[in-house]
Amino acid sequence: MGWLTLGRSALPTHSEKNGAYSEHTEDIADIAQSKQIQLQTRTFLGREYHRQDPSTADSDLPYIGPEILSLVEKYWTSASAAEKPQNKDTSLPSPPAWIVIDNIVYDCTEFQHQHPGGSVVIRSFIGQDCSWQFWRFHGEEQMKRVGTGLRIGRTSGVQNRFMEPPRYVGLSSLDDW
Repeated sequence: MGWLTLGRSALPTHSEKNGAYSEHTEDIADIAQSKQIQLQTRTFLGREYHRQDPSTADSDLPYIGPEILSLVEKYWTSASAAEKPQNKDTSLPSPPAWIVIDNIVYDCTEFQHQHPGGSVVIRSFIGQDCSWQFWRFHGEEQMKRVGTGLRIGRTSGVQNRFMEPPRYVGLSSLDDW
């Protein structure tokens, strides 16, 4: 797929799938409990963006146009590796690392360094939609614990650059073989 590389065989056994999922959810729980992400204001293009209170409904989040997200993406794709925030030096302003899941914009600028799958996964979707990829690896519980506190706004018109492959459930007929 290109957006995620696994260090295992392409088809893990049932127990490997369950073990990987359990390990990942435990990592997310640890982040949520022990490394609370500070709610802060981020300025981008002269406008302030705030992380929203978890009790705020998605429909009440401020609107961030797709053109702003496109500029965030362009900043990351055009900046040289030296300009990108590879280190955790907080004295330098870091560019926003915003991703879109189900038309909600999440500020993952600080969280990318704590993400159990690594920062590369988040960086590969900055300024873009990654809804189906997110839901393949995460559930509602992870979204409530971690994602809700990262919301900064809502958007529309941002498309996922990858077509979602079909999910096959159950047995299929072998008549076509």
